[in-house]
Amino acid sequence: MSSIVSFYIVSRGDLPAIVGAAGSARAWEAIEQFGVEIGEEFDWSGYVMLNVVARLEASGIVLASPSLREAAEAINADCDYITLIANDAQTFLDRLGPAAFGPSDLLEGPIDLGLDDEEAGYAITDALTVLRDGIARLSGDDVLLLHIGG
Repeated sequence: MSSIVSFYIVSRGDLPAIVGAAGSARAWEAIEQFGVEIGEEFDWSGYVMLNVVARLEASGIVLASPSLREAAEAINADCDYITLIANDAQTFLDRLGPAAFGPSDLLEGPIDLGLDDEEAGYAITDALTVLRDGIARLSGDDVLLLHIGG
């Protein structure tokens, strides 16, 4: 089964409306109403992004905003996987350069992605680039909503 990645910019002020819609199978409607999908292309499986985000976190690069964890968990009642990234993650921008990581640095783990080393290198570069670009776009009260799912 494949999984896709999508990114939305959402105002912190609109998060309560999205959280309020969660649990009633209407979170997606609220995300589409209040969020602006950014056209970042990520052509790899969502499992690649999931693995990269998890490995970044294990190495101390925590992109998910701790202050938004409860909101993310509430939205996850309706959605497969949501991470909310606030502009405080911009402190990690210089550490998200693809040259800093090799394929085994970010794609090890429980998910068998079936990529050879060359493909893994491209997947990491694409994942880090789209994350870095999305985080760099955030202003004051913007939140980057990362969705991984079907």
